[in-house]
Amino acid sequence: MIGIGLAQLIMLVMLIGVSSVCALWFYTFWSERRRELKRRRIAILCRICGCTYAIPKKGSSITVCPSCGSKNERGGLPPI
Repeated sequence: MIGIGLAQLIMLVMLIGVSSVCALWFYTFWSERRRELKRRRIAILCRICGCTYAIPKKGSSITVCPSCGSKNERGGLPPI
């Protein structure tokens, strides 16, 4: 049998807890970053009114702004 003291048991449980919190934080950070990059690829910023709107996946390279009606070229938002 493995002899383990109370202090080592507490340290082991704390290490497992901190590791799981760090892993969860890293996963949420990574998934939020992927989601934001995907949003930026499918969005257009109107050059006239500044409205941001989503574009359909397939279609022409020029879209019409739903707010002011001006024509905008297809392209992603600039990076932050």
